[in-house]
Amino acid sequence: MWSTLMQGFRRTPLFSLDKRQWMKSIISQEVEKGRSVVMFYVDIVKLTEVENRYGDVIAKRVLHIFERILPAVSRHVFEIRGRILAIQKLWGDDFAIYVSFGGSVNEEDCRMLSIHFQEQAEKQLNRQVSFVNREELRVHIGYANLPGQDIVKEMYTSVKHAVHMAKYGITSEKYTNVTQFHKLLTEENIQMHFMPIIHLPDGETLGWEALARGPIDSPFASPSMLFNYAEETDTVFRLEHICRKRALEQLRYLKPQQKLFINLDPRAIDDPFLLRGEVFSLFEQYGLNPHNIVFEITERHAISNYAVFRKIIEEYRKKGYLIAVDDAGAGYSSLESITEIYPDFIKLDMSLIRNVDVDPIKQALLETFVQFADKVGCKIIAEGIETQRELETLMEVGVTYGQGYFLGKPDKGMTQVSGQAMNFLRFMQEKRESEQGEPLLFTPAMSEILAKTICVEKHAKVRRVHEIFEQNQRIESIVVLEEGEPIGLIMRFQLYQILGGQYGIALYYERSISQIMNANPLKAFKDDRLDEVARRAMARDAYHLYDVVIIIGEENEYIGIVTVQSLLDKMASIKLEMATSANPLTGLPGNVQIERELNKRIKQRESQLVIYCDLDRFKWFNDRYGFEVGDQIIVRTANLLKEAVKRFGSTTDFVGHIGGDDFIIITQADCAQELVSFLMDAFSPYFADIYEKRRMGDGAVLSMSMAGVRLIGGKYVNVEGLAERAAYVKKLAKEQAGTVFLDDGDFRAEEMYRSQV
Repeated sequence: MWSTLMQGFRRTPLFSLDKRQWMKSIISQEVEKGRSVVMFYVDIVKLTEVENRYGDVIAKRVLHIFERILPAVSRHVFEIRGRILAIQKLWGDDFAIYVSFGGSVNEEDCRMLSIHFQEQAEKQLNRQVSFVNREELRVHIGYANLPGQDIVKEMYTSVKHAVHMAKYGITSEKYTNVTQFHKLLTEENIQMHFMPIIHLPDGETLGWEALARGPIDSPFASPSMLFNYAEETDTVFRLEHICRKRALEQLRYLKPQQKLFINLDPRAIDDPFLLRGEVFSLFEQYGLNPHNIVFEITERHAISNYAVFRKIIEEYRKKGYLIAVDDAGAGYSSLESITEIYPDFIKLDMSLIRNVDVDPIKQALLETFVQFADKVGCKIIAEGIETQRELETLMEVGVTYGQGYFLGKPDKGMTQVSGQAMNFLRFMQEKRESEQGEPLLFTPAMSEILAKTICVEKHAKVRRVHEIFEQNQRIESIVVLEEGEPIGLIMRFQLYQILGGQYGIALYYERSISQIMNANPLKAFKDDRLDEVARRAMARDAYHLYDVVIIIGEENEYIGIVTVQSLLDKMASIKLEMATSANPLTGLPGNVQIERELNKRIKQRESQLVIYCDLDRFKWFNDRYGFEVGDQIIVRTANLLKEAVKRFGSTTDFVGHIGGDDFIIITQADCAQELVSFLMDAFSPYFADIYEKRRMGDGAVLSMSMAGVRLIGGKYVNVEGLAERAAYVKKLAKEQAGTVFLDDGDFRAEEMYRSQV
């Protein structure tokens, strides 16, 4: 057979089972000459059915005839435009025809040549195969370009490409779409849109999810069509690789605390681009680190081998990447994925979020997810939020993060939360703050729990930092400075995790510490409220939850650190003290805390006002109607004072219960007028239902006398002097009828006070 074929096709190298190196050489020579090489794949449609129907002998005769006519048909069709380099038998009835064209050749040229070849091959084949009389034999054909950059690899991928094209039929719309899809992959013509992920309590942007889009004027504009064709053509890994490259091009727009969420198909997880260090130059260029990247393990396909999968995930973790489980609650194996992967984030599928505001079962499921996430130390992100009511319900059940069209639609740039959503989140924040209890009475300065650690300059080598940790086993953190200001933090466990990776030491050991440090550590001023710093510390993501807090001075200079353990211990101590000293009836701070607060305020320089509040005729009501009514009056008074402070006071204001019917308010001087006016207007209506039902013949009603003492730095040296002044002003106030306020700055009060002294 070979001699016959060679005689009939002298000018063209013909069939070979495997001459890849020879073919590589031939193709390389053509590419170097500036010619285009195209591989045309052909086979006989359903040759197996011929074998089943007519037997093995007939099938072999059909294949023999096809092999015999192939050179002549190929020469007749392709040498109109180009030159045949070789015809290679791949397997069975599958053949590859390599054709060289002068200059470039476009898609339409290849398509028309393919149609012409198909027509001629089928005509010749059916003319010579006369024993097959029930239906005509058909020929598949597809094609793929070989750019000549990696020829051996291209020879393999071009066959896969051409096979996918061939099975749809050269004249079908599907064939055209597959051709466009492969062109899209070759040109990497993928656009990325970005959807904001919002921290719901304050409206800050946690990061963005990168979403792939094809060209707008193509069938692949929607991500569903894009990935459907990738599934059909077995190019998911290649498509996702392009998407990740495109997404990571946007790193330059991230702030150190923000994150880029990138989808990662379980079948395409082992991407050398991510695991072999190629991407780390981007982090270095933009001052970021792998902790700014969150890989979403999508649940479109179940994970078949968790042992292998978990091993790869651990490689990502050692590099510093974060992991999220996507589409949780949508089916497949999301719960198993969560238990196997231990994600940093759980993204709840939109099917759980849709109409959650009117579905109690979904609400119950969400509450379970939130409780679970709290226990295992990960964050919940709700996907697909489309209405304000859905958002409000999610916040009520404790979901911390969200994304969806109501919050912000995906777009080409790093979009921000929508104006409508931002206004609503601000309203919810104000509502939440107004419902919170009064601030802690005694909030010690951060300096009381301050500790020291070793600092290095940003140019210090990772090697040097590692040596410091090795030599100082009790040190768990090192602060990175630039001209005395802290710009980063490295924790012991984080450094060891990075260096413990497969290429950790080789990649980082001789680089500067600034390339792997946390460039956005939590900082606090030395005078910040301890409870507020604790809240900010515990709101961090799981990876940084136990990082130390860096304490800075007014000029942003480094002062020291506070560990999360010491912060929580102090908070627990304060809460215990409050519980033991607070008034059992109203829950307000009692005398021990009041005295401590007054001493602290006396030392401050800003202008403040101390208001002593005393109920008038309370004893009469208590004796006549019993302690239950008396307790009700005391509790209502406490609530009224707290409401006044929340509505008109400042965040540093304080409310205390001295005992009995005596209370104290400490507020800023510029807040006092509105606060007092509210109390005077609201007091009588606040108790109307109590004293109207019990009013006796003497017309007894409740009222309140308020004595204000201006607290200016240096005016008082101790609480005793302040109390003496307040007692006198309160005496003057009680001499007046009704609910009154008397300020010690008032001329009459000042004059009378001096005459008594």
